[in-house]
Amino acid sequence: MKPKSFQIEAYTISQTAKILGYKSTKTIYRLLSRDILEDYIYLEKSGRIYLILEPPNLPTLAEIIRRNIQFRNKNIIKSD
Repeated sequence: MKPKSFQIEAYTISQTAKILGYKSTKTIYRLLSRDILEDYIYLEKSGRIYLILEPPNLPTLAEIIRRNIQFRNKNIIKSD
């Protein structure tokens, strides 16, 4: 039986901020320092950090950010 291979799309922090619609990376770095995005990190051997937007069996990165930021009218990710 052959092992299954998974393809996961991972983006740098600045690419992730652009995809989610943020003007800066400050919010993402703040959540990373509080260890909220620990399950969404892919660490390369060189030490570069990548974020997985839609990991298997977990909520999306946008949902986790929405749960952990304070709602304001100017937020890119609106509350439900």
